[in-house]
Parts: sequence; C-alpha cells; structure tokens
Amino acid sequence: MADVTIRFRHNPSTGKRELVINYESDDDALPHEHERDHRALVEKVLGRALTDEDNVVIERVSKEKVKDSERPEDAPSQKQPQANKGG
Repeated sequence: MADVTIRFRHNPSTGKRELVINYESDDDALPHEHERDHRALVEKVLGRALTDEDNVVIERVSKEKVKDSERPEDAPSQKQPQANKGG
C-alpha cells in the first residue's frame, strides 16, 4: 500500500509557505506510474489541476536513501541471533 505524508511549512529563506507531499508508491509500481499517481494525488489535495504557473519542485529520493536515513546510526544493520535457553 502506498504511503503519503503531507507537510505544510514556512521557508525562512524565501518567506513563502510550502506544501510538501511525499509519496512512497507500492514496490511494484513503475516510475511512470508513480509520477502519474503522485501528480493525481497533488491535484486532488489542491482541488485543481496543476498548471505551468504553479511553482512545483520535484525532489526524487531513492528508496535506499530513505531506508538508510530512517535507520539510527548506532543500530545494528542486521538482527543478532539470540541464544536459546534450553530447559
């Protein structure tokens, strides 16, 4: 199932408000399907179609980069086997 995160933030360097819509599609989605679905989602949130006059910034993030950034640095990358206490 796809994941959507919507953030509304103030950019102190430009003084503008920004609407950030992160969309993580299903693992089996092709890039063009992801782009199509993401655009449709943004248009639905805005309640209108996107135009050339809209200031849209597209930032592509690879799934590997997201997974690495979510993992704490000091956490082991793989689970350690636990010893069985027979008895």
